[in-house]
Order: sequence, then structure tokens, then C-alpha cells
Amino acid sequence: MKQGLVLVVVLAQQKAIGQATQRQAEQAEEQAKTATAATQKGVELPDWLKRTAVFGDIRARHEGFYHQPHKKGELIGARNRDRIRARLGFRFTFSDELSATIRGASGDPDNPVSTNETLTGNFNRKHFNLDWAYLTFAPGATFGMRPGLLSINVGKFPNPIFRVGPALIGQLVFDDDLSPEGASETVSLLAKPVGALDQVRIHALQWTFNEIANKEDGWMFGGQVNPALHFGSLQLEAGLGQFWWLNADQIAQALNTNKSLSNTNLVDKDAKGTITGYTGAFNISNASLSATLPNLIGTQPLQAFADYAYNWEAATDDAHGIMAGLRLGQTKTRGDWAVTGFWEHLGQEAVISSFTYDDFGRGGTNVEGPVAQLEYQLLNPLTLAVRSHFVNFINRPTGMTNPTLTRLQLDAQVKF
Repeated sequence: MKQGLVLVVVLAQQKAIGQATQRQAEQAEEQAKTATAATQKGVELPDWLKRTAVFGDIRARHEGFYHQPHKKGELIGARNRDRIRARLGFRFTFSDELSATIRGASGDPDNPVSTNETLTGNFNRKHFNLDWAYLTFAPGATFGMRPGLLSINVGKFPNPIFRVGPALIGQLVFDDDLSPEGASETVSLLAKPVGALDQVRIHALQWTFNEIANKEDGWMFGGQVNPALHFGSLQLEAGLGQFWWLNADQIAQALNTNKSLSNTNLVDKDAKGTITGYTGAFNISNASLSATLPNLIGTQPLQAFADYAYNWEAATDDAHGIMAGLRLGQTKTRGDWAVTGFWEHLGQEAVISSFTYDDFGRGGTNVEGPVAQLEYQLLNPLTLAVRSHFVNFINRPTGMTNPTLTRLQLDAQVKF
């Protein structure tokens, strides 16, 4: 009897212990759930941060100039320099209809067509400037419009027009680093493809390049029609544009004080040698065409491209610019490669020399020659490139030699 009583007591104690252990386990599980929820809540990003995208790139470059043109009788050797470029941007998307973008970039603030910094100056600090600052308004359902029909940029923004190929190629009229100011509008006419026609975009441009308190300001008014088509696997895209510069003489006059601006256009001067304006004017027609055949070698495409410019108000007959070439491959993922070659002829009065491709020779107009480039994607964010420009004057300036200037560039670039 006594042993049975002891057994009952022991069983009761074990049951109580088991119940207590179960309660502790349940409490621990509940605490863990609470802690997990709190942790998850703690790392919840604020709404404004979710709407913010960060983008940019860093590039290191070694550059050499060989066989440089020079005054007759002058001795001049090769020039070598190391340069860097850094760009960092933020885009805040308020909705599908409104966003704001800011980007900073390295480079001389007085040079509108370069974001490079030369590594010189006894380790001094380098420039970092406001490169983009613009609002994008794309009215849609809120205004009873088809989303994607209209997009408006206001501020300082990237050039919205179609240009052939990657950044290296489509710079006959405008250098890729040029960030215009003012406003631009893009209308995408098609809601969906119609037969072979994939899309037709119309770009309208109102760019202001100079403000004067008591005189007429400087403007560029222009536009471009930009169709995209396909025939089977062949992809075609074209641009037909017109760019008219109002009071372009103000750009020429800026050469008197801004030594970072490049100029090879003809200019007029007063008796003291001060530049008063361009000899001609600028009303430029531009036609661009790109044809891409995808997956020619594995996943690597073949692209043929051409670009043509003509200035209707040129001071001389040197009013034409033309560029044509081929590009095989692309650099998107590790192991990708691309080979590019093109030839360019840019007459002295074809475009505004301060805004055209500034790496072609020593920049500016009145130059022609071939360009060759090889790219390799060493890592997914890292692209290596070697390119060389072989350039001569079209019309040799008086008293100058005209060897074939070789401008060699070795690049390592990371994008994010």
C-alpha cells in the first residue's frame, strides 16, 4: 500500500514536470516567433528607400598619343597619361508617372564632353560635379492616357535621341558625355507592334545652353523620328533628326574665356583678336541606321551601323560628316567579348566641334580615320577594353604637319 502511494506521487510529479516543460517549450516557441517578427520588422526598409535605385560606374584608363601633329620644325614626342572616371546616380520613383534623378560625375566642370580626370597635380583632390538633375513626368492612367505614350524630362538630363551602337559609336553630332539642359519630350506612338513595325518614337528637344539677362538666350531646338522594325530575326532601328542652334555665336564667344572647350570650327575675330562668333551657323540634319542580327556566333550578335550629318548653314563645303562600321559580339556576362571597327569623316563645319566625340584624334572636326576596339567581360561587372583611333586632318592647317595620330586607350570599367 505504501509502495503504491509512492508510485502515485512519483507519477504525479512526473506529469507536473512534463506539463511545466511543455509550457516552457510553448513559451519559448512563442518568444521565438515574437523575436523573429520583431527582427523582420526591424529590417523592414522605409518606403522611400524601396523606391530609390542606385547606379553608376568607375573606369580606369591609360591613354597614349603617338605621332602627334605639330608645327613644322617643332619637336614633339609621345604623350601618355592615366585617367579615371567616376559616376554615381540615384533615381527616386514616386509612381509610374513621376520620378526624379540625380547623378554626379568626375571631370573638368568647364568641359561639357568629358567626365575624365587626369591623374596629375601632386595627389590633389579631383572634381565631382552635378551631371544630371531632372524630373521625368510620364502621364498615364491618372490622366486617362495610355501608359508609355508620353515621357517628359525637365532639367539637366541624358540625351534621349537614338544613336547607333554603344556609347563609343554614336557620337558624330553629340558626344556621349554631353548632358543637355532644358526639356525633352518622347512620344511612343504604338501601344503594341504592328506587323514588322515594333515602335515609332518622336523626340522633341528644347535645350538651353546660355542665359543672358539683357539679350536673347542661346537655344537648340530640334527633334528626331525614331522607328524600330524587325524582319524575321533581323532588327532595324533608325533616327532622322534636325538640330537648329539659335544664337550659336554665344558658344564661340565662350572660347575667349573657357579654355576647356574644344574648337576647330571657323570663327570670326575683331581687331584685338577676340572671337565674336562662328563664320557660319548650324542647322544640322542627322540620319542614323542600325541593323542587328542576333545569335550569329552562339549568343553573340552582329551589328552594322551608319551615321550621317549635314550642316545646311555651313560656312564652307566641308559640311558633311559620316561614320560607318561593324560590331560583332556584346559584353553582358562573364566571358562575353566584342570586336568593333568603324571609319569616320567629319568635315570642319559639319557639327559644333565643342560637342562632338572628343576622343576622335584630339577632338573636334576636320578629321577622318578608322577606329578599332576589342572588349572582354572578365567578370560580370568588369569589362576590359583596348581601342585605337588612327586620325588625320582632312584639310591640313597652315604650318602644321599631318601624320596619322594614333590615340590608344586601355580601359577597365565596373558598372553597378
